[in-house]
Amino acid sequence: MTATMTDTIRVVPQNEPFSARIEGIDRTAPWDAATAEAVQQAFLKHHVLLFPGAIMGPDGVLALARRFGDPMPPVNREKRLENLPEVTRIDSTIRAKVPGQDPQFHIQSSLRAEEWHTDQSFVERPAKATILHAHEVPSSGGATWFCNTAAAYDALSEDMKRRLTGLRAVHGYDTKRARYRPTVRSQEEIDESPDVIHPLVRTHPESGRKALYLNFNRLDRILDIPRAESEAILDELAAFVAQDRFIYRHKWQVGDAVVWDNRCTMHRVSYDSAPGDRRVMLRAVTRGDRPF
Repeated sequence: MTATMTDTIRVVPQNEPFSARIEGIDRTAPWDAATAEAVQQAFLKHHVLLFPGAIMGPDGVLALARRFGDPMPPVNREKRLENLPEVTRIDSTIRAKVPGQDPQFHIQSSLRAEEWHTDQSFVERPAKATILHAHEVPSSGGATWFCNTAAAYDALSEDMKRRLTGLRAVHGYDTKRARYRPTVRSQEEIDESPDVIHPLVRTHPESGRKALYLNFNRLDRILDIPRAESEAILDELAAFVAQDRFIYRHKWQVGDAVVWDNRCTMHRVSYDSAPGDRRVMLRAVTRGDRPF
């Protein structure tokens, strides 16, 4: 695929099923109208954008996030930076095993990131964009994988599309389907994050394109059908979306800032680096619309 160029930037599609690299841009300085429009169109077309560059502090990450919407702080207070609650520091360095310790040597709430998920689906207006910025990356492993759920929907059989039409699902902070339990919430945080209901197939509010709306850490069940049937459908979809033709694997470089559209993607992390090989990121998430 060929690059798209404006007077200031280049949008370079990567040699992957989707995603693009944005070159020639200052990630934190004000953007002129042409630059902002070029990035917006690239975001809608490619779903995952890579902005390479030097390490940014939390202020820089927040400034970049604001280019993609209104930043939202995480429900868990302990994940918020003290002075910038919309920014989270994520240390997913794998810990060395300790003799006599549980053989699962990384906390379960971090291991949840190994499952395919989309951010903040357990709130009424879940995430639009996520910005993840690499401060430290392991020498090998630790990639982030992205799934194009719009392309996956398009590839479904017509019979499956009919089966999914109109189905709604319960998303919760915790669910029986999740392999690992999430971070513990305070009562205040529990009150702020009741279960919500979203369509199983959502329509992108800007492009109009349909996409599967899945999150295997938060999606508990499909409404109005027996639980066993719900489990069977979700298991079938989980296997279907994991095909290579829908997947982009991002190998991190220090300074990378990757921005993705949670309305038509899922993502997961590979916990396959060596114990002690550091992986530290800053993250910000912007609030989206209520799925329909």
